[in-house]
Amino acid sequence: MTAGLETVLITGTNRGIGAAMEKAFLSNGWQVISCMRTLPDQTQQPPSPQTSLIRLELDITNQSQLDNIFQLLEKKNLTLDVLINNAGIFPEPTDMSFKQLDLEWFEKAMEVNFQGTIRVTQKLLPLMANSNNPRIINLSSGASSITQRSGRRYCYGASKAALNHFTRGLAVELKPEGITVVALSPGWVKTDMGGEEADLEPEDVGISIEKTVESLRIEKTGEFLDRYGNTGTYAW
Repeated sequence: MTAGLETVLITGTNRGIGAAMEKAFLSNGWQVISCMRTLPDQTQQPPSPQTSLIRLELDITNQSQLDNIFQLLEKKNLTLDVLINNAGIFPEPTDMSFKQLDLEWFEKAMEVNFQGTIRVTQKLLPLMANSNNPRIINLSSGASSITQRSGRRYCYGASKAALNHFTRGLAVELKPEGITVVALSPGWVKTDMGGEEADLEPEDVGISIEKTVESLRIEKTGEFLDRYGNTGTYAW
C-alpha cells in the first residue's frame, strides 16, 4: 500500500537512516521534503507540484534556516502530513566513563537531539493543520530507557530520554487535535553513529519505518515503538 499524495518532511537526510528513509518514502509515492545540513549541489530547490523530492539545507539548531524553510513551504500552501525528527548526534566516544566526559558533550547532545527537535516541531506544526492524518515521529533509541538503563552513553542517552519526555507530553496535548506523536527506535543500525558491528542495514530500516509511518494512526499516540510499529520492544 502506498501513501499516495501524502507529504513527509525528514530531517538529517545527508546519510545513514535519514538517507535510507528518503529513498524508501520516495519509492512508495510520498512527496518528500528532505532536510540536510549540506546540500549535494549547494543549491536549494523551491517546492513544485511536479516535484516529489525537495531537498533543503537545514541545521536544526539554526533558527534562521528553519524560519526560511517554513516561509518557503507556507508560501506554497503545503500541507505537511508527517514530520520525522531524525537529525541527531552521538557526541561522546561509546562507553566512555563519566569521569572522562567533556561536559560540552552534554550541552551539544541536548542542543541537537532535544532542543533542535523541539525547535523544528514547534516551527513546522502549523503546516500540519490541514492534514487528514498528521503524524510526528521522534527518532529515539534504546539508550534512552530509564527503566532498563544499562551501559554508559551518558550524553546521548540523556538527550534521548529528554526527547521521550517531550514526546509523551506533546502526544497528550495534541491528541484532541488528531495529531499522532510517537517515539520510535530504529534499532542498532550500521551508520557512522551505530558503527560497523551493528546488525541492521540502513536500507532495510528505512523500508520498515516507511511502512510503520504509513499505517500509523492516533490509537498509538504517545507510544514508544520499534521500527515495525510494535510496542513493548523498548521501555521508557
